[in-house]
Amino acid sequence: MRRARSDGMPTNQQIRQLYASIGKLITSSLKLDDIQNGIMEEVRAYFDPENWSLMRLDPNTRELFFVIIKGVDKLAVENIRLGLGEGIAGHVAKTGEAVFVPDAKNDARFTDRVDRVTGFVTRSVMAVPVIFKGTIYGVIELVNKSSGEAYTDDEMFVLQTIADFSAIAFANEALFQQVLLLGHTDPLTGLYNRLRLNQIVAESEKEEAPHRRRSDQPRFALVMVVDLDAFKDLNDTLGHREGDAALVATAALLRSRLRSNDQIFRIGGDEFLSLVREDDADTLARIETRLRAGMEQSCCFTIADGWEVRFSYGIASGPMHTLRELMHRADMEMYHQKRKAAR
Repeated sequence: MRRARSDGMPTNQQIRQLYASIGKLITSSLKLDDIQNGIMEEVRAYFDPENWSLMRLDPNTRELFFVIIKGVDKLAVENIRLGLGEGIAGHVAKTGEAVFVPDAKNDARFTDRVDRVTGFVTRSVMAVPVIFKGTIYGVIELVNKSSGEAYTDDEMFVLQTIADFSAIAFANEALFQQVLLLGHTDPLTGLYNRLRLNQIVAESEKEEAPHRRRSDQPRFALVMVVDLDAFKDLNDTLGHREGDAALVATAALLRSRLRSNDQIFRIGGDEFLSLVREDDADTLARIETRLRAGMEQSCCFTIADGWEVRFSYGIASGPMHTLRELMHRADMEMYHQKRKAAR
């Protein structure tokens, strides 16, 4: 969308068309990447900057990172992260306020980290927060108007409105992910459920052929199946409240034995499955050795009235695309251990 007025100012019709286009982007797709790219293309066409970017705020580290950047090599900046208050974008994320900096080099808030790694020369910056209901999702930043002119207050208002549209898309995505998580989570233990496990198994089988495997997917997997012994007796004797407590305690024990990025599932009443994925077979072998030793040390624990909870487990490891077979092998080892303990 280009401007037609001789004074360089947008017409009301052009602004309405811009907002309508962005509104359609947000309502026509649940794919956040498509929405982001579409919005930033509208930004390019309307504002004509030399460099424009969308930065996301990592909710865990509270750092900004580039999601979309145009006008410079994205690979050069992919590892750059800005803390809250660092640089103009960091200042905007920290304060939640839009800023226009006509002379970046002489502004104390400016950081030249991007310029140094890309060779780009920043002269002026307009940056607005992507914020919805008090939550900062990121920052949209425009650098250097191609015409050399200064951005206007009206343009700042339009960009902030675009950012507000973007924030709604981010909020919708966050809500969508929460709904997905609820559908994949066991409400008692907070672990993943069998539905999520079934999805992962299906995904692993799609990549059975090496030439079809995604490069970002680990090649090897370890599966551990855990089943509580005499769980029915526990429920019949102490009641379901203590039975639930035993399940929650088992989930906590498994979490303590695994890494934060490993996945744990409650796949049945008293049956659990843990999935460890690795791209290096030797690393996975070391994890298996450590895990077996740890499980031997903690194969029983005590709950109310001194009731001793014991469990049996089985472990299998191999190529990720054989996940279904690994689950079967781990299951068979677990039942072998259970029969052995019952003798």
